[in-house]
Amino acid sequence: MIYHRKRVGSVVILAAVFALSACNQSVDGQPGQQSEPEITFHPCDGLPPDAIRAIGLDVRPPERDDTDVPRALGCGYLSNNPNYGITIAARAETFSSVESSERFTVLRETEIGGRDALVSDFRGGSACTVSVAIEPGILEFMIGYSELEDFTTVDAACDQATKVATALAPYFPDHL
Repeated sequence: MIYHRKRVGSVVILAAVFALSACNQSVDGQPGQQSEPEITFHPCDGLPPDAIRAIGLDVRPPERDDTDVPRALGCGYLSNNPNYGITIAARAETFSSVESSERFTVLRETEIGGRDALVSDFRGGSACTVSVAIEPGILEFMIGYSELEDFTTVDAACDQATKVATALAPYFPDHL
């Protein structure tokens, strides 16, 4: 029962964080960005199931979570050991927009798979995001954390998100 509640809680938290991150509208209802890059890579289709399985994620058909403003093609996976959910999303946001966004507190800059990456805390604490720069946007890895999750701190969630991104780096596309 507790296991099921944790797993559902992880998925609900990640879905809420992913939905909140899509709220990028200006006051007049028009999209907040002038020209949005075209994103065609979908992590649900573009990352090999064998690679997903090798890092301990469940390879059952993942939960698709696509948004339009800003354009994001997302894919939710679950892990049983440790128990967590992760959303991997190809996002029509630039690396610099993540750096300057009030939605994130950048914890550190790094490199993953030869590409620039930002490790950030999402909106005052609820999820860690690892944003990898891949033209024309970012490939984002998001793991929630809370006292009810297996990852109780931002550092623990960020360590795991960075491990997942690093393990999948050989499968990153040349272009989103």
